[in-house]
Amino acid sequence: MIKVNFKKTISEPFCELTVYSSLNPIPLMLKLSNASVLPETIYSRNLAGENFIEFRFNKESKKIYEITIVAIQENTVKLDVSDWDSIGSQYYECFINDENDNESDELIFSEPIQILRSQKSLSFSWGEGISKKYAIAQNCILGIDSKGNLCSIILINLTNELVYEILGF
Repeated sequence: MIKVNFKKTISEPFCELTVYSSLNPIPLMLKLSNASVLPETIYSRNLAGENFIEFRFNKESKKIYEITIVAIQENTVKLDVSDWDSIGSQYYECFINDENDNESDELIFSEPIQILRSQKSLSFSWGEGISKKYAIAQNCILGIDSKGNLCSIILINLTNELVYEILGF
Protein backbone atom coordinates (compact mmCIF):
# COMPACT_ATOMS: atom_id res chain seq x y z
CA MET A 1 0.00 0.00 0.00
CA ILE A 2 1.13 3.55 -0.60
CA LYS A 3 0.33 6.51 1.58
CA VAL A 4 -0.54 9.70 -0.26
CA ASN A 5 -1.44 13.32 0.51
CA PHE A 6 -3.56 15.76 -1.47
CA LYS A 7 -3.31 19.50 -2.02
CA LYS A 8 -5.99 21.71 -3.61
CA THR A 9 -5.15 23.26 -6.96
CA ILE A 10 -6.31 26.61 -8.22
CA SER A 11 -6.96 25.47 -11.77
CA GLU A 12 -7.97 22.37 -13.69
CA PRO A 13 -4.91 20.13 -14.01
CA PHE A 14 -3.41 18.79 -17.22
CA CYS A 15 -4.73 15.37 -18.16
CA GLU A 16 -4.21 13.19 -21.23
CA LEU A 17 -5.98 9.84 -21.48
CA THR A 18 -4.59 7.25 -23.91
CA VAL A 19 -6.39 3.93 -24.38
CA TYR A 20 -5.65 0.65 -26.11
CA SER A 21 -4.99 0.89 -29.86
CA SER A 22 -2.60 -0.45 -32.45
CA LEU A 23 -0.12 2.23 -31.29
CA ASN A 24 -0.69 1.76 -27.55
CA PRO A 25 -0.72 -1.91 -26.46
CA ILE A 26 -1.85 -1.25 -22.86
CA PRO A 27 -5.46 -0.72 -21.73
CA LEU A 28 -5.02 2.80 -20.32
CA MET A 29 -2.47 5.51 -19.58
CA LEU A 30 -3.42 8.71 -17.78
CA LYS A 31 -0.74 11.41 -18.04
CA LEU A 32 -1.05 14.13 -15.42
CA SER A 33 1.92 16.18 -16.60
CA ASN A 34 2.91 17.50 -20.00
CA ALA A 35 6.64 17.57 -19.27
CA SER A 36 8.79 16.89 -22.31
CA VAL A 37 11.48 15.20 -20.21
CA LEU A 38 10.47 12.42 -17.83
CA PRO A 39 11.59 13.06 -14.25
CA GLU A 40 13.47 10.67 -12.01
CA THR A 41 10.66 8.39 -10.84
CA ILE A 42 9.30 6.53 -7.85
CA TYR A 43 7.22 3.63 -9.15
CA SER A 44 4.40 2.05 -7.18
CA ARG A 45 2.85 -1.09 -8.58
CA ASN A 46 -0.11 -3.21 -7.56
CA LEU A 47 0.33 -6.67 -9.05
CA ALA A 48 -2.63 -8.87 -8.16
CA GLY A 49 -3.41 -11.86 -10.36
CA GLU A 50 -3.41 -10.60 -13.92
CA ASN A 51 -4.47 -7.09 -12.85
CA PHE A 52 -1.54 -4.66 -12.92
CA ILE A 53 -1.70 -0.95 -12.06
CA GLU A 54 1.34 1.32 -12.01
CA PHE A 55 1.67 4.78 -10.47
CA ARG A 56 4.56 7.09 -11.29
CA PHE A 57 5.62 9.86 -8.94
CA ASN A 58 8.23 12.54 -9.57
CA LYS A 59 11.05 11.64 -7.16
CA GLU A 60 11.93 15.27 -6.46
CA SER A 61 8.46 16.83 -6.05
CA LYS A 62 6.73 13.58 -4.92
CA LYS A 63 3.79 14.50 -7.21
CA ILE A 64 2.01 11.82 -9.24
CA TYR A 65 2.51 12.32 -12.96
CA GLU A 66 1.15 9.14 -14.55
CA ILE A 67 -1.21 6.24 -13.86
CA THR A 68 -1.09 3.19 -16.11
CA ILE A 69 -3.50 0.28 -16.14
CA VAL A 70 -1.07 -2.26 -17.61
CA ALA A 71 -3.28 -5.36 -17.59
CA ILE A 72 -6.88 -6.26 -16.74
CA GLN A 73 -8.05 -9.74 -15.76
CA GLU A 74 -11.40 -10.05 -17.53
CA ASN A 75 -13.07 -12.30 -14.94
CA THR A 76 -12.54 -9.69 -12.18
CA VAL A 77 -14.67 -7.04 -13.95
CA LYS A 78 -18.22 -6.72 -12.64
CA LEU A 79 -21.14 -4.67 -13.96
CA ASP A 80 -22.11 -1.66 -11.85
CA VAL A 81 -25.31 0.29 -12.51
CA SER A 82 -24.17 3.47 -10.76
CA ASP A 83 -22.26 6.07 -12.74
CA TRP A 84 -19.80 8.44 -11.11
CA ASP A 85 -20.62 11.45 -13.25
CA SER A 86 -20.02 14.45 -11.01
CA ILE A 87 -16.87 15.59 -9.25
CA GLY A 88 -17.59 19.26 -8.67
CA SER A 89 -15.15 22.00 -9.57
CA GLN A 90 -12.40 21.40 -7.00
CA TYR A 91 -9.28 19.55 -8.11
CA TYR A 92 -6.36 18.18 -6.13
CA GLU A 93 -2.75 17.22 -6.71
CA CYS A 94 -1.63 13.86 -5.33
CA PHE A 95 1.73 13.41 -3.59
CA ILE A 96 3.41 10.27 -2.31
CA ASN A 97 3.81 10.51 1.45
CA ASP A 98 7.29 10.49 2.98
CA GLU A 99 6.17 7.68 5.33
CA ASN A 100 6.55 5.24 2.42
CA ASP A 101 9.78 3.29 2.17
CA ASN A 102 11.86 5.70 0.09
CA GLU A 103 14.97 3.51 0.21
CA SER A 104 13.86 2.15 -3.14
CA ASP A 105 12.49 3.81 -6.25
CA GLU A 106 9.94 1.00 -6.47
CA LEU A 107 7.08 0.22 -4.10
CA ILE A 108 5.35 -3.05 -4.97
CA PHE A 109 2.25 -4.37 -3.27
CA SER A 110 -0.22 -7.09 -4.12
CA GLU A 111 -3.84 -6.40 -3.21
CA PRO A 112 -6.74 -8.03 -5.06
CA ILE A 113 -8.34 -5.45 -7.35
CA GLN A 114 -12.10 -5.17 -7.75
CA ILE A 115 -13.09 -3.65 -11.08
CA LEU A 116 -16.55 -2.22 -11.62
CA ARG A 117 -17.75 -1.00 -14.99
CA SER A 118 -20.77 0.98 -16.11
CA GLN A 119 -21.53 2.69 -19.39
CA LYS A 120 -19.74 5.88 -18.32
CA SER A 121 -17.23 4.88 -15.65
CA LEU A 122 -14.66 2.36 -14.45
CA SER A 123 -13.64 1.82 -10.84
CA PHE A 124 -10.50 -0.02 -9.71
CA SER A 125 -10.47 -0.63 -5.93
CA TRP A 126 -8.32 -2.60 -3.49
CA GLY A 127 -7.69 -2.71 0.24
CA GLU A 128 -10.11 -1.78 3.01
CA GLY A 129 -12.34 0.61 1.05
CA ILE A 130 -12.69 4.29 0.23
CA SER A 131 -12.82 6.79 3.09
CA LYS A 132 -12.29 9.98 1.01
CA LYS A 133 -12.23 10.82 -2.72
CA TYR A 134 -10.23 13.47 -4.55
CA ALA A 135 -10.67 14.59 -8.16
CA ILE A 136 -7.24 14.85 -9.76
CA ALA A 137 -8.52 15.48 -13.29
CA GLN A 138 -11.79 15.99 -15.14
CA ASN A 139 -12.13 12.24 -15.64
CA CYS A 140 -10.21 10.76 -12.68
CA ILE A 141 -10.88 10.46 -8.96
CA LEU A 142 -8.49 8.83 -6.50
CA GLY A 143 -9.75 7.26 -3.29
CA ILE A 144 -7.91 6.76 -0.02
CA ASP A 145 -8.72 4.51 2.93
CA SER A 146 -8.99 5.63 6.56
CA LYS A 147 -5.18 5.32 6.97
CA GLY A 148 -4.38 7.56 3.98
CA ASN A 149 -3.44 4.70 1.66
CA LEU A 150 -4.31 4.98 -2.02
CA CYS A 151 -7.06 2.40 -2.58
CA SER A 152 -9.02 3.38 -5.68
CA ILE A 153 -8.94 4.89 -9.15
CA ILE A 154 -12.29 5.93 -10.57
CA LEU A 155 -12.49 6.99 -14.21
CA ILE A 156 -15.57 9.06 -14.97
CA ASN A 157 -17.14 11.03 -17.83
CA LEU A 158 -16.30 8.24 -20.26
CA THR A 159 -18.39 7.00 -23.16
CA ASN A 160 -19.61 3.44 -23.55
CA GLU A 161 -17.25 3.11 -26.54
CA LEU A 162 -14.27 4.29 -24.47
CA VAL A 163 -15.08 1.82 -21.67
CA TYR A 164 -15.16 -0.93 -24.32
CA GLU A 165 -11.81 0.22 -25.80
CA ILE A 166 -10.16 0.20 -22.35
CA LEU A 167 -11.46 -3.23 -21.34
CA GLY A 168 -11.53 -4.81 -24.79
CA PHE A 169 -14.93 -6.36 -24.12
